[in-house]
Amino acid sequence: MNIQYFSDFNKMSQAAFHIVQKEIELKPDLLFCVASGGSPSGLYAEMVSEKSRNPEFCSRLRVIKLDEWGGLEPGSDFTSELDVQKKFIQPLGISQERYWTIDPFTDDPERDCLVMENTIQQKGPLDICILGIGTNGHIALNEPSYTFQVGFHKCELAPSTLNNGMIKSLQQPPSFGMTMGMGNILQSKKILLFIAGSGKKEAFQKLLTKEVSMALPASFLWLHPDVEVLVDESAV
Repeated sequence: MNIQYFSDFNKMSQAAFHIVQKEIELKPDLLFCVASGGSPSGLYAEMVSEKSRNPEFCSRLRVIKLDEWGGLEPGSDFTSELDVQKKFIQPLGISQERYWTIDPFTDDPERDCLVMENTIQQKGPLDICILGIGTNGHIALNEPSYTFQVGFHKCELAPSTLNNGMIKSLQQPPSFGMTMGMGNILQSKKILLFIAGSGKKEAFQKLLTKEVSMALPASFLWLHPDVEVLVDESAV
C-alpha cells in the first residue's frame, strides 16, 4: 500500500489522474471500475478535461459500476447511476456497449447481481478499481460484518451508513445495497483508494494501524499488492 498525502483536493485529484492516464496509455481498453460520490469526482473531472484536449482518450475504455443503492422511491435522483452518468459516462462518451451497470430500481436485485458477477468473470478481472472509504471503514457497500461476500451481491446496509450524510435526509432512504464483493475488489490489478471528504479521519487512522479486521473492510486492502491511497490532508 502506497500512501500519498496532498495539501488539497485538486492536487490529490491531479495525482490520481496521472496514475490512471499512464495505465490507459499502456492498455487503452482496460476495465475500469467507476465509483460514485465526491471523493473520486476530481479525478473524473481531470479525465473529462483530457478528453476535450485528446478526443481519443478513453475511446476504448471499458467501464463497470462499483455499487448501487436499492429500495429507493421510483425516480429518485439519489442513485449511483445518475452520479456516474453525469460525472463520467456521458462526458467521456462511454458507449452502452462498453459500460456494465445495475439498475437501482430493479425488481429482482439478486438476479441482476448475478448478471453483474457473471460480467465481471467474463470481462475481468478489473484493471483499475476506484474506491472511497466510508465513515465506518466500508469499501463499496461491503459493510463491517462477521462475513464477507466474494462476488457481486445484494447487501444489508449498516445503521452508520444510513445515518450518514444526505441519506438520513431522504424521504425514502435506501433499504439495501448492491455491490461488488471483496473478492472482486481484491482481484483488481490496481486499486485507487481516496481519503477525502468529511468524517473519514477515524476510519483512516484505524487503517493506518495495518491490522486486518472484519470490523474495518478497508483494512483488507493491506493484502493487495498494488494499492495507491490518495489522501486529502484536510480530511484527516
